[in-house]
Amino acid sequence: MGQFFRRADENGTERWWLEVMGKGGKERMVPATAEMMTELGIYRRARGLAGLPSPGEDTPLVLPVGPSRKPLTRAALHRIVKDVFSGAAQSRRARSEDHAQRADRLEQASAHWLRHSAGSHMADQQVDLRLVRDNLGHASLTTTSQYLHIDEDRRHRETDEKHRIDW
Repeated sequence: MGQFFRRADENGTERWWLEVMGKGGKERMVPATAEMMTELGIYRRARGLAGLPSPGEDTPLVLPVGPSRKPLTRAALHRIVKDVFSGAAQSRRARSEDHAQRADRLEQASAHWLRHSAGSHMADQQVDLRLVRDNLGHASLTTTSQYLHIDEDRRHRETDEKHRIDW
């Protein structure tokens, strides 16, 4: 958790960031939103830690269940994520047969699916695509553009309203 740090923005407001290691050993900074830091504080306090991480703290970001502070392996994290989605799929199936298709889709979900969902959500909320690119660590906007899911009616309406010569 020692990869979290605070830095003042141009207005002097303290903002949290998380330094992460991406593909190819490339370091990047990801904004840690106020909401994320609130949830992190709740998680940390439930684990008997101070609400906010300290610089250089060696506590793993995701802790195992129980008193251990030993980092989980990548495989263990993958298994936990898959188990959560599997449980959600079983719950969907238990509701009715109408939910079977969605349950099948949930069972295919993974940690990478969560990353894709985050990118799609940012794009759907009209976060500037360049910022989405930087948050996800993409080298190209072409890669990031796969997260765009704008509906056709809105695309037509906004093009008609905003792409004008106005003679």
